[in-house]
Amino acid sequence: MKRCPECRRDYYDDSLLYCLDDGNALLEGPASDEPATAILSNPDVIATEIPAGESRTQVFQKASGPRASRSIAVLPFAHLSIDPDNEYFCDGLAEELLNALSKIEELKVAARTSAFSFKGKNAEAREIGKALNVNTVLEGSVRKAGSRIRISAQLVNAADGYQLWSERYDREMRDIFDIQDEIALAVVDALKIELFGQAKSEVLKHHTQSPEAYEYYLRGLSHFNKWTPFDFTKAVENFDKAVGVDPDYASAYAAMADAYTELLFFSFSSGDARQKAREAADKALVLDASLAEVHNSLALIKLYFDWDYRAAETEFKRAIVLNPGSASVRMWYGWFLALMGRFDESLTELRHGHELDPLSPPNNNAIGVSLHWAGQTKQAIAQFLDVLELNPNYPVSQSFLAEAYVRAGDLNQAVATIESIRPEAMDPQALAVAGYVYARAGDREKALGILNEFERRAVQGNVSSLNFAQIYASLGEVERAFAWLDKALEEQAIWLPFLKVDVKFDLLRSDPRFQALLRRVGF
Repeated sequence: MKRCPECRRDYYDDSLLYCLDDGNALLEGPASDEPATAILSNPDVIATEIPAGESRTQVFQKASGPRASRSIAVLPFAHLSIDPDNEYFCDGLAEELLNALSKIEELKVAARTSAFSFKGKNAEAREIGKALNVNTVLEGSVRKAGSRIRISAQLVNAADGYQLWSERYDREMRDIFDIQDEIALAVVDALKIELFGQAKSEVLKHHTQSPEAYEYYLRGLSHFNKWTPFDFTKAVENFDKAVGVDPDYASAYAAMADAYTELLFFSFSSGDARQKAREAADKALVLDASLAEVHNSLALIKLYFDWDYRAAETEFKRAIVLNPGSASVRMWYGWFLALMGRFDESLTELRHGHELDPLSPPNNNAIGVSLHWAGQTKQAIAQFLDVLELNPNYPVSQSFLAEAYVRAGDLNQAVATIESIRPEAMDPQALAVAGYVYARAGDREKALGILNEFERRAVQGNVSSLNFAQIYASLGEVERAFAWLDKALEEQAIWLPFLKVDVKFDLLRSDPRFQALLRRVGF
């Protein structure tokens, strides 16, 4: 064994004469009891920081310069448990690690949607690195049985597939936060990033100390990310259980607020979701005003509930300051700007979000919507088709694509597109677009059939008056459309902030009553 007298690295290859870091001549000598760095027989590969008393190598890295040290994709961990219901935990663990690492200023972290698009695809690290423009990939597996958990994790160089670091953790579930911290710090160490003081505290910050509350929160996120009315309801149930266990869990309250808000858009039976969303967001703010997601939740409430667009923009900007690397926050702010008719700003923000999360269906769809509302119909259609190429059954893109085809005058394609949406995905927004498409295509009978469907569902639950107004406007029944718009105003319909850009109301825009209505909604 040899040692560098300057940097005190230990070398286990006796054929080496000089230190590979500083060029000093190596001295013969025993391994130190201090932390050391092992240099293996391949001089292109180095292994760093072996704690005293351990003989195995922990971290490997190709000595190829800065390329492999500043970007990462965190993939969903493989689910190896017997119980299929535990899959939420694997995704949630990866998402929490991703969120922790994204707080490091020097590290580019691929956003959740793009990284998770590789789930179950068995793609090679090189392919993932190229698609997400990252140099390293963190992957792993989870086996959970009762209170015991086994987590295996490895960091891989995307350029050549070499393993940079790996570890296996056999622990009790109550140690889950310690495991997350150890993985995060190991990744930071492997990527040669130094963290001190507040920066390190931010990476290791946990928003609850209760493993039980944390599990409910992860279950809730798993449901939320499926974006269906049923799953939004299940998400609320789990977030509510999380705050029941830990009443100070700000992240769970913010997520609950978002789930309630989305229920108002996508469900026919949202009940008192509006008030509950507001209460959850306010509670989250009181608990932790430093969370970007809290301010994003508040921004959505200011936008959709209060029609206070200046306050909404303030909250979006605050969220960006708190987490400038959040593709989700960038997407929501870009969406807001599009609703305001500020399309150039919107596209700038959405394209920034695209850089952070290039495979995100919501963000890429939002780019198409902004183009669509801006009247750039040809580009919008191309964008929606790109989204659907990667996500063939993404209903929100299908419905907006149908709208864009109407605007382009291709009514046959519009009808074919709206009829390609799966029946179970025909939420209020998709049904309203179907009525619009049929009306503009001259199929009055089918458009009236959509109105009858809304009337039937209104008896059972919640249907916005705005949905009726959209179809009557498309049919050219102006007086009925304005009557339903007046009702939508009385009920403070959540869709009203869309009035300024919604193409389904284009036939009404020249009417002074429509301009007066826009002013009453805050425009």
